[in-house]
Amino acid sequence: MSTRDILLEKLHKELKNNLSFWLKNVVNSNTNNIFPEVSIHEIPNNLAPLGAMYVSRVLYGASAAFNIIESNTYVELADISFKKLQEFRNPKGGYYWSKSTSNTFLHDAENVNMAQAFVLYGLVAYAGIKNSKEVDTVIDNHVNFIKKTLYDTKNGGYIDGFDENWNLAEVPTKALGTHLHLLEAFVKLYEYKKDDNLVPIIKELISIILDYFITKDTYDCLHRLTPEWEPLPNEVWAGHNAECSWILCSAAEAIRNENLKDICNKLALKTMQQVFFKAIDNNNGGVFNVLRNGKPTEKVKIWWPQAETIIALLNCLKITEDPKYFTKATELMDYLSANFIASNGEWYTEIWNTGEPNISLPMVHFWKSMYHTVRYYAEVNERIINLNL
Repeated sequence: MSTRDILLEKLHKELKNNLSFWLKNVVNSNTNNIFPEVSIHEIPNNLAPLGAMYVSRVLYGASAAFNIIESNTYVELADISFKKLQEFRNPKGGYYWSKSTSNTFLHDAENVNMAQAFVLYGLVAYAGIKNSKEVDTVIDNHVNFIKKTLYDTKNGGYIDGFDENWNLAEVPTKALGTHLHLLEAFVKLYEYKKDDNLVPIIKELISIILDYFITKDTYDCLHRLTPEWEPLPNEVWAGHNAECSWILCSAAEAIRNENLKDICNKLALKTMQQVFFKAIDNNNGGVFNVLRNGKPTEKVKIWWPQAETIIALLNCLKITEDPKYFTKATELMDYLSANFIASNGEWYTEIWNTGEPNISLPMVHFWKSMYHTVRYYAEVNERIINLNL
């Protein structure tokens, strides 16, 4: 077998095992129920709040998995997720942040707009496997809501800080998470609909992230700004630096803007050079996340920065064809497989630097759904297929 075939076989096996975990432990097809949390011992916790972003990520994950491994089982999982997501629809527009076990809706003004981005992302992925007028209508309504309600007509970009009735609070902000994941969602929508009216939206989002959310000296992502684009107190995350680097490149390539593509490619290489030197643990393996003064601050490694760094390194390989990126990417893939993936197929949330999992944290929870994991398999699968190995 070729190197490519070996890698693809490994990815497909891991993805199938991961999906098996979700079908066995998280989604109940008999009751159409999705558990919001599952412990490291595979015990579901139905008392935790269920989030619209969490459900949207299940919707994305099931849909994306079907595109890689065509099994109707994943379509059934996506169907359940779509129906569950519609329970979060806000009569004032958009989707609620989360709800309790008593079906009381909960709100998070700072992050609810990031959830709107993931709702769109999940819906578009689902539309790609359903060919449904109903889903297309739901997408159109949500896009109109995002453009009419969340967009800042004064300063540009998308503003955070709304209450449940979509009235702005006293201290609005602008967040990297909202802009980055809206960019990702709009790119997928453009690829799905081939609607050139989406190109200016994507182009603006790329430019906003380049101009305001990335430092010009260290190429670090800024997480939150004022409505007038002034930086607020920030924490540097290597995982977001890596994730942002490849999403920008993919977006510029999707709209075939050669100038932005060149800018984003150059930025990606500079960003990942910083991640190389500051965040990769050359002693124990893996990638640290939180950095201060260019040095790691944690005694743990988290699941999603591993995935984002691998994708970002493969993106650098695509840009440069330098084999060092392939070598480091495959090293991290082996590290991830050996340390983060449990025997049941799901990834641990955290592992200590020594390699043992942090068993106090659940396997699945509000912020950990079928996004960084399944998207890792989808992105790496596509990039490996296109390599000349």
